[in-house]
Amino acid sequence: MVDGMDGLLGGLTIVVFLSFSVLFLAHDQMHFAYLSLMFIVILTPFVLFNLGYFGRVRQVFMGDAGSMMIGFTVIWMLMGGTQLGGENNIIRPVTALWLIAVPLIDMMAIMIRRIRKGHSPFHPDREHAHHIMQRIGLTPRQSLVVICLIQVAYGSVGLLGEYFLIPEPIMFYGIVGCFLLHTYCMMHAFKLAKTIRRWRRLNGRRLKRKLNSQMSKSRGQRPI
Repeated sequence: MVDGMDGLLGGLTIVVFLSFSVLFLAHDQMHFAYLSLMFIVILTPFVLFNLGYFGRVRQVFMGDAGSMMIGFTVIWMLMGGTQLGGENNIIRPVTALWLIAVPLIDMMAIMIRRIRKGHSPFHPDREHAHHIMQRIGLTPRQSLVVICLIQVAYGSVGLLGEYFLIPEPIMFYGIVGCFLLHTYCMMHAFKLAKTIRRWRRLNGRRLKRKLNSQMSKSRGQRPI
């Protein structure tokens, strides 16, 4: 679901494993923490090569096997942290939803939208969040940064909720609210993209007129 753009899967995975490492280190679960840090170290050079920082000739891609292994590892670690039983759980189950919020919410919203259209939930399309951002006018790199920052925000909320022991119903309804907002935006994606593009064009014209006015004023001034 999040491998449709260079660097997206690797970048999101780094953010997720960074959240894991902070959480597991705080609970003295060193085996999970070291495994998370190991994935961060492995994925960082991969993302650089995937984004073409070392030249297009050396660009590499994840592939289905790599993405499936990362997805399996993330879910395995979340299951290990939340399903030990009773008070033995390392983290609360609701916290896990925040730590993987971006891929989880995007997947659910896309499936609901496909079903509403009468398509299979597994039918491929170009209506993921990163596709919508590029329709709005963002470049692939800008879309990558925005999505990763959103995941950082979600992960931070999860970590803070776990640290301050915010009641689980509040955390759960919070993530449900984010899901409903995302789903609404996705269902009105074309209208939203059109509105934002129009707003950006108007702002660009205003800025251009302002710059032209300032330049004309500066040319009209004569030195004393």
